[in-house]
Amino acid sequence: MLPLTVVILTKNEERNIARCIEPLLALSDDILVMDSGSTDRTVDIAQSLGARVVQTEWLGYSATKNKGNRLAKNDWILSLDADEEMKEELVKSILQLFQQELVPNQVFAIQRKLIYCGKTLHFGAVKKEYRLRIFNRSVTSWNHHDVHEDLQTNGPAQKIKLKGFVLHHSYASSQEHLSKLETYAQLSAQQMLKRGRKASFVKCYLSPPFGFCKNVIWRFGFLDGSLGIRYARENMWYVGRKYQLLKQLTR
Repeated sequence: MLPLTVVILTKNEERNIARCIEPLLALSDDILVMDSGSTDRTVDIAQSLGARVVQTEWLGYSATKNKGNRLAKNDWILSLDADEEMKEELVKSILQLFQQELVPNQVFAIQRKLIYCGKTLHFGAVKKEYRLRIFNRSVTSWNHHDVHEDLQTNGPAQKIKLKGFVLHHSYASSQEHLSKLETYAQLSAQQMLKRGRKASFVKCYLSPPFGFCKNVIWRFGFLDGSLGIRYARENMWYVGRKYQLLKQLTR
């Protein structure tokens, strides 16, 4: 096994967790599931597959992930979402990666392919989507953003893209997507308020349609058909919604 701990956050992920864990068994003997009060079979399924489950209160995305990093048995961390499925080529890339000597300031990016309403989207906002996911906890941690958290490294970081991808089994319906976007919009508005951001006319009324056009036309989202356009429309709603909420908070 690799000197690598996999950290996964869960809450009621019984439909996803087995699919997430199974490919990881070829990589690590320390699969750490940070569970925040699941009431379904998430914990039982994870434990049956050999994962180590830690029950924790929800501290927010960044803080809960950082807590998992501290509890890891290894300094090298692979961070995955419970609804992500690692495919064979990426598993091989990670195995090959650890055959060489790594240095702590290296951070590795993984490509995600989004599955939305049962269809894989290839264009628009998710075209060639890479996320930094493998890092050394001695010099790298998650920042303290309320939403859309990212990694921060002490000093310059060498960012490297890996071959292969994960499938992101995201939203089974538009209702599920919009519900999640509402949560993100609320968190984003609070985060922008803390940073002193303002909800200008441009941000409230021009940025959403501009983003829609960018994703549908310039990023070729229309090639994903009606689902691609629907996904772009829902993300347009999210952009407008977060600035509307920020405007309410600043009154």
